Amino acid sequence: MSPLLIVAALAAQTSTPAPAPASTESTGPKINPGTSTYVEIEAGAGYSSNPTLAIINDQGSAFGRIALHAVHSRVSARSTTLVSAYAEDVSYTNHHGSQQSLSLSGRHDAAVSEHVRLFADVAATYSENGQLDTRLLGLPLVPPPVPGGTITPPILIPPNGDFLSVTGREYSFSGHVGGTFALGPHDSFSLTSGAEHVLFRSGAARTAYTTVPVSLAYDRQLSARTTVGARVSAVDTEYDGPASVRSITPQLTARMTLSPQITFEGALGVSFARFDDGLTVRHSTGLSGDARVCGQGETSFFCARVSADEQTATTAGPARSLSAGVDYTQRLDRDQSLSFSLSATRYSSPRSVIIGQTFSDTTYLRASASYSRRFSTRLFGGVDVAARKLTQNGPDPKTDLSASLFIRYRLGDLQ
Repeated sequence: MSPLLIVAALAAQTSTPAPAPASTESTGPKINPGTSTYVEIEAGAGYSSNPTLAIINDQGSAFGRIALHAVHSRVSARSTTLVSAYAEDVSYTNHHGSQQSLSLSGRHDAAVSEHVRLFADVAATYSENGQLDTRLLGLPLVPPPVPGGTITPPILIPPNGDFLSVTGREYSFSGHVGGTFALGPHDSFSLTSGAEHVLFRSGAARTAYTTVPVSLAYDRQLSARTTVGARVSAVDTEYDGPASVRSITPQLTARMTLSPQITFEGALGVSFARFDDGLTVRHSTGLSGDARVCGQGETSFFCARVSADEQTATTAGPARSLSAGVDYTQRLDRDQSLSFSLSATRYSSPRSVIIGQTFSDTTYLRASASYSRRFSTRLFGGVDVAARKLTQNGPDPKTDLSASLFIRYRLGDLQ
């Protein structure tokens, strides 16, 4: 499960490297080259109605929170680098004790020649009871890896947990490499690959899996605003034990500039999957696609997305998934900003890899919002609110509603 930062980087690799024509219209915020490094120290207090998403002992609790967020960015004429490190501890006033979360991510891309651009990214997360799902982390604006490509969002939203991992401890590690290669003024192809490893623990339950994705894409620029192409993706997922999932997905792709500030990216195809649990082999075929509409203005960013996958790797086992979400951030004025993120994922036909345990169709809903106000050059304060809900066959955990006040102090460069 890759952070939104990784998804944006991967999506940008499929766009054509041909420079966009000059426009007299506004094309979003001006992004200056240079470096920025800072550390934010944050403390907060609030209340959560069901912080462990438990069915039994689902008591609410007041909590105190302390967090550190370090960011480094570097932008030059030929490369961009963005590194983010976040760590927090949340201590509750009753039997919930304390929970820790960690999110590390980094991306670097560089134009090694006029026709070749390469990128690499890494990420690692640790989350207890899906607490990272409620965090919205600010980032500096950096330009897209290719002209006309996808700008890295100014908020980092750690990857959503799945329907099982949000009830325990999850460790994830990932890394990807790839490149875009120009074949001519209007044609390019890109190749990406990597590895992702996820480990889950909750009581006696323990699962782990490793995923290796490979993607080859071709793109043709039809006009200054439209690029079309084709992509073939193959994914091999190996669970601890005999279970494995392999899929291959051919898709048609498109990217359109709807306005100087708004872009559309989409892919549609069919996924052919093979699941082997060591005893039987099952084959399935289903729709696979994704679409996203993103906009970047002088003071705002939004991105709406939907996706469907025939075999999504989860900590419980592979499952069909259908998801939708929207992310938004707005600078209200020079001292105030607002961000929110909403997402819903429906998991169906799950195949359990945990001995003696089965799972039903499940829906996971998540919403987070943050308001921040600057009190002085380096001191900020604000409000965080969040909601999480699991629905499944049988009893559902009580919805987790949380709200907190925070203060934040910044060391280092100012954005």
